[in-house]
Amino acid sequence: MPSSFGVVDLFAGPGGLGEGFASLDEEGHAPYQIGISVENELSAHRTLTLRAFLREVRRRQGRLPDEFIKFHAGRTAEPEWAEVDAISWRVATDEARHLELGSREAETELDQAIEKVGQRFEDTILIGGPPCQAYSLAGRARSRGRQGYVPEDDKRHYLFREYIRVLDNLRPAAFVMENVKGMLRQPMPVTR
Repeated sequence: MPSSFGVVDLFAGPGGLGEGFASLDEEGHAPYQIGISVENELSAHRTLTLRAFLREVRRRQGRLPDEFIKFHAGRTAEPEWAEVDAISWRVATDEARHLELGSREAETELDQAIEKVGQRFEDTILIGGPPCQAYSLAGRARSRGRQGYVPEDDKRHYLFREYIRVLDNLRPAAFVMENVKGMLRQPMPVTR
């Protein structure tokens, strides 16, 4: 079994699932390291990037930066993290990507980043939860009330295909995909 796995986190949100993997420590060895995480929603992406930054600072310095502790306690405004630790910030912004999965531009950037992850780690793990608002039972109930809403035109229906595309290309040692009740029940056209 490989001693380290590069984690590819798609539809990462603020990074909770990835953080669970990255926080495992086996006698000073972290077997799961996030190679890339991708999120489109801006506020979630900001949190994702901050988590990556703090993880890198702790790896390099052995502790959280004082600036973060003061900010987290509400004693100071949010600092410019690149000024706190420029190297860790570069690592974090390379890891946490703000991309709209399903677009051609994102596909190209993601594929290039995943190739680098494959070069850095012995093996990979793919994690993520494609957006479910379009087909979850609660999401469908909410959407029914929107005037002019056509489920078949909601591009969120098809984003799970991007997860499957990456899964097929990456061939990871393991994968975790969030399952949502209703995912397989919603009728969807076969074409893209």
